[in-house]
Amino acid sequence: MSQPHILLKKIVPELIEVYEKRYTILRSIYNFQPIGRRTLASRLGLGERVVRNETEFLKNAGFLDIGPSGMRVTPEGELLLEGLKDFTHELKGLNELEDRLQEIFDLERAIVVPGDVDEDPLVLKDIGKAAARFLESIITRGNIIAVTGGSTVGAVANALSPINDNTDIVVLPARGGMGRNVEHQSNVIASIFAKKLGGQYRLLHIPDQLRAESMETLLNEPDIKSVIDNLKNADILIYGIGRAQDMMQRRNFTPQQQRDLERRGAVAEAFGYFFNAKGEIVYACNSIWLKMDNLKRIPKVIAVAGGRQKAQAIMAVFKHWRKGILVTDEGAAREIIRLAELDVN
Repeated sequence: MSQPHILLKKIVPELIEVYEKRYTILRSIYNFQPIGRRTLASRLGLGERVVRNETEFLKNAGFLDIGPSGMRVTPEGELLLEGLKDFTHELKGLNELEDRLQEIFDLERAIVVPGDVDEDPLVLKDIGKAAARFLESIITRGNIIAVTGGSTVGAVANALSPINDNTDIVVLPARGGMGRNVEHQSNVIASIFAKKLGGQYRLLHIPDQLRAESMETLLNEPDIKSVIDNLKNADILIYGIGRAQDMMQRRNFTPQQQRDLERRGAVAEAFGYFFNAKGEIVYACNSIWLKMDNLKRIPKVIAVAGGRQKAQAIMAVFKHWRKGILVTDEGAAREIIRLAELDVN
């Protein structure tokens, strides 16, 4: 028996089109509120007349407030968005995508959100929210959580619901500082996680990439040694996946280093390791703690990454290390499945 959403698509495809348009508009307003119609139209690539007509409908239905500062979603609108989440998931066939990803990589769990972050930046927030809800469902009092840096891991931190109780949770940066974007540094993200989860955090005041002799010296520093010792007992790791070329630039690799890694076929980077398309490690940074042996001892490992352009990078990491949970978007998921089918053929 066909599922209801498939039957709807067959008999009233125009109804599905209207539904997806209104759902996307309402979700976008919720993520960027307050926002004006012209700005919303520009973000979504829709005509201003279309946006005006649809937002008027949503306002009259009681799901939007429109004021001088822009449009906001009402409490009724928020309840509607939450209630439609599972239906939208089914409508877009995301359950099937999740099952396929779990099969391809032998994952513990795959979570796919609608859209493609490469085409719609607000999808990053949705990835963050999905990962945050999953994290909240598994954390227990006294957990030690390690987090890497990056915009997607930062989105997870921002999406967490505040906990007022003392949870005894400790959040640690899983790597040192990297690049110039302070808000995406693991230290900053660890502090946000801890504050939201009602826990404590520790900081690593060191760069992520060090010469071997410098690392040996720093590992004997009491404050750094304390953080490393705690990291070895981490229960949960949350990490991002980057494209090799992007991460080489963030790490300020020299042109010669970049050419060398390109010759080795590097397509992905995660926790200081660069991987080729087969999932083989082609370069390892002198990261302070993130060694593969340590990573493999962590019970719950959650990868967060989205966008069609990151599909190959995600595949490379999971070809090497078939473990854990992947939270991604529809764009990356569909491209991963396409590439996997090409590998088979």
